[in-house]
Amino acid sequence: MACTLTINGRAFPCKDKIGGIKRVWIKQFDAADWGSITNGQIAAASSAAITVFGFELTKNSGSFQQTVTASVENGTVFYSQVLELSMPNIVAADNVEIADLLKNRLCVIVQDNNDNYFLMGHTTGAEATGGTVGTGTAKGDLNGYQIQLTAEEAIPAPFVDPADSEITFTPGS
Repeated sequence: MACTLTINGRAFPCKDKIGGIKRVWIKQFDAADWGSITNGQIAAASSAAITVFGFELTKNSGSFQQTVTASVENGTVFYSQVLELSMPNIVAADNVEIADLLKNRLCVIVQDNNDNYFLMGHTTGAEATGGTVGTGTAKGDLNGYQIQLTAEEAIPAPFVDPADSEITFTPGS
């Protein structure tokens, strides 16, 4: 079966964007949570009252990358979505919460520094693939958590409308 190619091209964009992420919003994965995707965006949450919990990040301490993996021989393309977070200050209560997060399959909404919201792991979930909890060596080193979450999806992470009335964004405490 041949694929239909529908492209319009792309003009050189304005230089009005910056890199980095400012916050992530996390919930336990449920395949029924998210609606259909239209033009690269989740049309609406499909189940009522989705609550996502915020994790604020120190500036310049997190990244979200989507790597295209394609096989000409096998006729496959997928996107490996990798979120790297650095969160300072090791405290007992956070140890418990972060350990619980790392044991679960998650949905993660990544808010970038341009206030775009991307849904990582929208059909298969995201899981912990690495990280550290460390005190550092020198006085200026990170005392905190470094976490890596990974999802593999058939399409790039769709955009989420933060004004979607079915999603409750709960700030971190």
